[in-house]
Amino acid sequence: MNYQDMYNKKLTTIEHVYEMLEDGEYIAVINNSAEPQTFLKRLHEAHGKVKGVCIQMGNITFTPEFFDEKYKDLAYVESSFFGRNYTPLQSQGRSTYVPVHLRNSAKELIFHLNRVKRPVRHVIVSVSPMDKHGYFSTATNGIAIRLWQKYADDIIVEVNEACPRTFGDTHLHISEVSAIYKSDETSIFYAKKPEPSEIDRNIGRSIAEIVNDGDTIQLGIGGIPSACAMELSHKHDLGIHTEMFNDGLMYLCECGAVTNRRKNYFRNKTVTAFSAGTKELFDYVDNNINILHLSIAFVNQPDVVARNDNFVSVNTTLQVDLMGQCCSEAIQTRQISGTGGQTETVLGAKESHGGRSIIALHSTRMIKQPDGSRKRISNIQSIHPEGSVISLSRNDVDFVCTEYGMAALRGATLKERARALINVAHPDYRAQLEEEAKRLWLL
Repeated sequence: MNYQDMYNKKLTTIEHVYEMLEDGEYIAVINNSAEPQTFLKRLHEAHGKVKGVCIQMGNITFTPEFFDEKYKDLAYVESSFFGRNYTPLQSQGRSTYVPVHLRNSAKELIFHLNRVKRPVRHVIVSVSPMDKHGYFSTATNGIAIRLWQKYADDIIVEVNEACPRTFGDTHLHISEVSAIYKSDETSIFYAKKPEPSEIDRNIGRSIAEIVNDGDTIQLGIGGIPSACAMELSHKHDLGIHTEMFNDGLMYLCECGAVTNRRKNYFRNKTVTAFSAGTKELFDYVDNNINILHLSIAFVNQPDVVARNDNFVSVNTTLQVDLMGQCCSEAIQTRQISGTGGQTETVLGAKESHGGRSIIALHSTRMIKQPDGSRKRISNIQSIHPEGSVISLSRNDVDFVCTEYGMAALRGATLKERARALINVAHPDYRAQLEEEAKRLWLL
């Protein structure tokens, strides 16, 4: 079969793709490195030609023009993971959040759409150029393209020369694609490498003390996970099974701390659902046969995580109360990120033979006051404010780490938990926390 002929027949323009849209239809847009940036950046051009389009997508990497209020009748967004770029839409009431664990995000959304009898017209995804066998690569995103494909009418691909080719659940064949257009972009979204603070480094050192040679690790993104990676560089034979492969984990591979040879499951391979980070990271994963980008429904399944002995999960949170409940995704009812895979990797770590789960956070943060001034508050609270979203149950928390040390909560009583968490709170707040704990019958 001549795949190039098939390609040429399906090749079109972004303008024609916009003509394919219908009023009120539902489309799914894949994000991260597979985000169709041209489609999103120029979507405002369809204003006046179509209206009421519902777009399901994750954490968008930029703020497109159609987010402006003057395009409010063009489209609105449903998302299972918010980010700072959603602020304009939130203020206009043009976005809403779907509470869901990341591994089940596509599955749960499709279940709901089936129940309300709402079809998905298009899935739109950015891909690498087609190879000689007729395959595109969905860059470093193996999250859920196959689940969406089963439910959607068609798949439209945006070909971007900068998309890396990866191995795993990241391939689409030309026969599976309905339309192809070329991206205006010559790059994909590259994140800046996080610069850990001294507080981050202190937390990283505490975490490194309970990570042993041969452990399999999962790290998130940000200053604390980056600091943790730096502090793990002297370890040996670490393995990686992670929701997201990032610069910190790449560093551990390059410095020799990661070999994957002591993993129980997918030995000698790094397993991830997606990669995100700097250009150096994307160059590293491009055509790297040792890194598998697999479906998030598989990677984050707790029983799959637990198949690796001595699995160590490191996640961050915004706030912890004295019972161990974690608020990781919202400030009370205002969504700022998403549940993600935190619960999944925490549960997997606890079920792993010899596994450990660590929730890390700074002991304090600065918040803006109504008069514009800033006030420092404790991130360890006696009890969360009314309306707070609990991302991680007190039943599931293992270790909580701040720059003041590590609190071990697994199996601990409420009194033991309260005491341990007060001991790792900022010294300025410990007396107040102890007083409140006694009032709340926690001490």
